[in-house]
Amino acid sequence: MEVTESVARAALDTLSSQVAVLDEEGHILFTNSSWGTVGDGTAGTDVEAEGVNYFDSVDPAADDYAVEAVRGIRRVLDGECEEFTFEYPCHTPEQQRWFLMRATPFSIGDGNFATVAHIDITDRRLAELAAQENAEQAEQERRNLEHLVDRINGLVQDITRLLVESVSREEIERGVCERLTDTDPYVFAWIGSADIPAERLRVRAADGSADVNLDAETVALAADAPTPSARAFATGESHIVSTVDGGSAVGRRYGDAGVEALISVPIGNRESEYGVLTVCADHPDAFDEREQVVLEALGRAIANAIDALESKRTLTADRIVELEFTVGDRTLLLNAASAELGCRFSHSGSVYGSDGTLREFYTVEGCDPETVREFATDHDAVVDVTMLAAHDDGCLLQLALDGSLVERLVDRSAVTKAVTSEDGVTTFTVELSREADARALFEEVADRYDGTELAGYHEHERPVQTRQEFRAGLEDRLTDRQLTALRTAYHSGFFDWPRAVDGDELAAMMDISRSTFHQHLRVAERKVLDSFFERDRQ
Repeated sequence: MEVTESVARAALDTLSSQVAVLDEEGHILFTNSSWGTVGDGTAGTDVEAEGVNYFDSVDPAADDYAVEAVRGIRRVLDGECEEFTFEYPCHTPEQQRWFLMRATPFSIGDGNFATVAHIDITDRRLAELAAQENAEQAEQERRNLEHLVDRINGLVQDITRLLVESVSREEIERGVCERLTDTDPYVFAWIGSADIPAERLRVRAADGSADVNLDAETVALAADAPTPSARAFATGESHIVSTVDGGSAVGRRYGDAGVEALISVPIGNRESEYGVLTVCADHPDAFDEREQVVLEALGRAIANAIDALESKRTLTADRIVELEFTVGDRTLLLNAASAELGCRFSHSGSVYGSDGTLREFYTVEGCDPETVREFATDHDAVVDVTMLAAHDDGCLLQLALDGSLVERLVDRSAVTKAVTSEDGVTTFTVELSREADARALFEEVADRYDGTELAGYHEHERPVQTRQEFRAGLEDRLTDRQLTALRTAYHSGFFDWPRAVDGDELAAMMDISRSTFHQHLRVAERKVLDSFFERDRQ
């Protein structure tokens, strides 16, 4: 028997896990040599573990994990379960560690005993935490990217429509500031033009929730000016302040208003300089390379719109012609890409670059972003391609094309309402002011591109919808729950600033969960915005 016990003890001592054998009263009969190092409940004690009552050594008020462990061991000894396992942390100021306690019963004669082992699972837990953190970061990056695609796409479409429809410079500048500050994370935007005699910037339009004092914008227009707006006008280049320093000239103007970052981009093209657009955000490092590309393109687009207000006359005419045609010529990039890659292109807008090249924005769906980029890069008609945003099944591209059909439409004073390409065929919808313009335009496109077919031709008055008609149509689109969520939020002050109520309180009013309430509200908001902006396309 002594030989057997010695062999058993020696075998237990070879284990790195901490092992003890307990009788049915909880007394420790014997342990292996690892016992008492870390994590078994007796670490740090100077007394011999054998003979100690494991249950009595636990302080219920000090260690919830130990209480749970004792409860599980008792169940094993009482025959209530065949095995008990329990994971718990055992951290020190120097190191984080986790253990798995496993208690298993056995009997000798009439006596009941339990083997208690504490197994170090630190490496596994650290790997799990790292994997979880990586997964959360990947998910956050995916959500950020999807939000960026939606935000940039929506902003480009909205401002492009504004530039096309505006009939005055004031309307353009005011509308650009309003639309920018309707988009997160922008909290303030303003446009300034040069006061030539005083060599200062004069504020022409501003909008936003931040209380920025622009009365003090009296900085000289120089390349070394202390403000990015003055430097942008003087140099003709964008200037970014990634983090606003409260002690600087920029901080004194913007910091107290809650602005954490800003960018100033020139409003100009090769022919003209009209001023500077400054956009402010409420968190640092808000303006990355993609944001800068879009905002610089916006600055050039504003300049081109101011230059060419007369060419936008079709949108202010009482009677317009809507022309829809399809082009199947595979020399067009969109046709070649949509046919070969099986994806769908949707035109989001176009702006002229500083070099006079028309840059077109397209949302691509149904294809790997890198595959689309490589295809466009290799195409003969592509002068330049920039991927502004990408996600698993699509992307937002900026393209500069040699011999662009969209540019040909612009040159003929046609307003491009929609361009979509799928399965090797591109559909164009344009508006013009006179029948002769429409006929000449279609003949020119048909002569240039094979497979051009007329799909629709309509002459109509610009529709006018009454407020009652608009409201009735909107209510028809909303479900009862969506309309209730919208009304409850509106009348309860949810859209006020600061908010009178939060989502939890509104959800309680409707007797639904917070997530369900926000789902109803966001869908309702989207339908309201769709109804509002769709009127521009009717």
